[in-house]
Amino acid sequence: MLEQAHFDRSSTAIGKATCDGSGNFEIKSEKPFEQGLYRMTIGAKRVFLVLDGKEKAVELKGNLEKIDRFEGLEISGSETFSCYAGILKELFAAQIKSADEARTYIKRGCNPFMQAILTSSLLGSNAAEALEDFKSSAKVLNDYMPGSKYATDYSNMVNSLQAQLAQQQAAETIKVGMPAPEISLPGPDGKVRSLSAMKGKIVLLDFWASWCGPCRRANPHVVEIYNKYKNKGFDVFSVSLDKQDGKEKWIQAIKQDGLVWDNHVSDLQYWNSAPAAVYGVRGIPKTFLIGRDGKIVAIDPRNTLEQELLKVL
Repeated sequence: MLEQAHFDRSSTAIGKATCDGSGNFEIKSEKPFEQGLYRMTIGAKRVFLVLDGKEKAVELKGNLEKIDRFEGLEISGSETFSCYAGILKELFAAQIKSADEARTYIKRGCNPFMQAILTSSLLGSNAAEALEDFKSSAKVLNDYMPGSKYATDYSNMVNSLQAQLAQQQAAETIKVGMPAPEISLPGPDGKVRSLSAMKGKIVLLDFWASWCGPCRRANPHVVEIYNKYKNKGFDVFSVSLDKQDGKEKWIQAIKQDGLVWDNHVSDLQYWNSAPAAVYGVRGIPKTFLIGRDGKIVAIDPRNTLEQELLKVL
C-alpha cells in the first residue's frame, strides 16, 4: 500500500497492489505525484519516500528484509528519493549519538522539505533542546512551500511544542511570590500595552475570550470589584484568547460586558496565545492577582477576589 503521509499524522491513500510470484508489484496513482512524503507498506515492512512532484515513475529494486534500512536498494526515477535514501542508509550505519551529529546529516537534505523531515525524525526525541532547529525549519519550509498542508502542519507542530515547553516552564515559575512574567501585546486599537507599565498598582491579570461562556458569566463580578476599588490602586489587565477572525467579537464583548478598563490585549492566536503558554493557562477564565511590586500574590482567586485584594490594598 502507498499513502501520502503528513506531519499531523494523517495520510491519504494513493493505491495498493498484490505481489506476483516473483515478488514484483506495481502501484499506479490516478493523478500525478505531489511533492511530499509517502509511506509504502509491504507486509510488516514500511519505507518512506520523499518525492519532489516531478516524478513520472519511481522504481525500487531490493531485498524486502532490508528495504526499511535502504540496504542494497536500487532507486530509479527520483533523484530526490535517492538523496533521502542515501542519507538514511548512512544514518542507520553511523548510529549517531548527539544532536550535533544529527545536524550534519540534516544539512545534507536536498531541499528544505527534506531537511524539515530529517529535523523531525532525528531531533524529535530531544525537541526541548532542539526548539530553535524546529523553528528555523518551519520558517524555511513556509517560504519553500507556502500555503501547503506540510508547511501549515509543521508550523502547528512547532507551536504545539513551544506551548508544551512553556507550560513546563510555567509550572516552575508561575507561583505565588514569583515575579509575574511580562506581557506586551496590542489592544483593539493596535496600541501596545504592557503589564510591567502597571507596576505600583494591584493588578488582576485575567485570561478570557469572547467565545468563553464561563468567562462572560464571571465578567460582571470583575466589573463590580473594579468599580469598587479602582480609586484605591486596583486595575485589571485582560488578555483575550480570541482568534484571528474574532477581533470584532472581542471588541464587541468588551463593550457588551462593560469592561471599561484600558488594558485589553491579545495576539489573537487562540490556544496558541504566547502569554497563555508562559502562564501555563490550559483553561479559561484564569486569573492571577499581582501585587504592587509585580509579584504574584494569588492564583485563580475567583470566589475570593475581594478578600485577597483587601489583604494587599
